[in-house]
Amino acid sequence: MADVVRPGKVDWTGDNPFIYLKTDPAGDWSALSLFFRVTASDFGPGSLVLTIEDPYDKRAEGADAPAPVRLALTDNEPLARFLIDGFVRRFVLFRPATAALDALELVGGAAFTTQGDGATMHTESARAEERGLSLAMTWEDLGTPFAVDVPGPQSGTGQHEMFSVFRTAGAAHVTVNDAVLPGSTVERDFLNGPAQSAALALSETWVRDGGAEVAQS
Repeated sequence: MADVVRPGKVDWTGDNPFIYLKTDPAGDWSALSLFFRVTASDFGPGSLVLTIEDPYDKRAEGADAPAPVRLALTDNEPLARFLIDGFVRRFVLFRPATAALDALELVGGAAFTTQGDGATMHTESARAEERGLSLAMTWEDLGTPFAVDVPGPQSGTGQHEMFSVFRTAGAAHVTVNDAVLPGSTVERDFLNGPAQSAALALSETWVRDGGAEVAQS
C-alpha cells in the first residue's frame, strides 16, 4: 500500500468558515469575519469568532462616526491568541489589517451555539453573557461540498499544507449585539471558480512542515 500518512505537524484541525463584506462592491472590504471550531491542537479544543470592521482604516473620521467593530469572542483564550497571531494575521486579506487586529478586543468565557438545516441556512453564534456581547455569522443558500488540498506555498500561511471541505454561500451576514453589519458579499475568484465571498470551511486541517515556525503568544 502506498504511504498514506502525511509528514509534518498538525497545528490544528476543525472548521474555519468566513464572511467578507463590502458596502461598495468596487471599494475595499468593509468587514472581515472568521469563525473557528478547533477539535485538536496543542492548546486543546475551543472556538473563536471574530470580526473587524473597516479593516484597512479607510473610513472617514467624524465626530458622530461610530467606532468600527473589532471584536473576538472565545471559550479558550490561549488557543484564540495562537489562531490570531499564527494564522489570521497571515491570511491574505488580513495582512494589511495590522492596526485593526492590534485593536481587536478578545473576550473570553463565551458560549457557542450552532443552528441551521445544512442546506438553506447555517449560523454560528457566540455570547459573552457577563459582558452583554454577542456575535453571529449566518450563511445562506449553501452550495455543493467540494474537497481541497492546498500546498504550503499557496495556503493562507504559506507554511502549511491545508486540507478542507468547502461549501460556498449565495449570501451571508454578520450580526453584532443584535445589529446586522452593513455590507454584502461580492463575487470573487475562489478555489473552484467565481463564488460569493462567504463559505463554510469544514474539516479543515493545517499541517506544518517540520522546519516552519508558527507564532505563539
